[in-house]
Amino acid sequence: MKRILTIFLFAFLTACGTDSGLRTVEPVIDSDLSGTWLLRRAELGGKVVPMPGFEVQIAGDRYRAGAGSLNDRGRLVLFGDELAGQHKRIDVVGEDGPNKGKRYPAIYRLTANGRELEICYDLSQQDRPANFVSPEGSQVLRVNYSKK
Repeated sequence: MKRILTIFLFAFLTACGTDSGLRTVEPVIDSDLSGTWLLRRAELGGKVVPMPGFEVQIAGDRYRAGAGSLNDRGRLVLFGDELAGQHKRIDVVGEDGPNKGKRYPAIYRLTANGRELEICYDLSQQDRPANFVSPEGSQVLRVNYSKK
């Protein structure tokens, strides 16, 4: 039985690897996000949180973040299907460091000149924030960055 299951799994994976009409989904990349972003202000649960020296470096769909050492690393999953009136959606997926194994749903926006970035993350990993607010008592982290 184990051998049959192994053969079936091998055949299935081999078939999936061939051109069977399935298309590969390429990651959505917002090139305006690339660069080094310095934290200007952070709010968690409606209260200002001091995070001196915190920065985020973004290259393509990869990020590095931290204060001093950039020990939080992972990838950004952007969704390119925004509807009119909705905010741009992003998931922050930790792959190394303090957020390893976590996926934070978030929304983001850039200013017209591309030098200011605002992101609202749900640190409870449950629901994507609907607006750029950090309600009192919530686990919504609202962060404003400026481009270095």
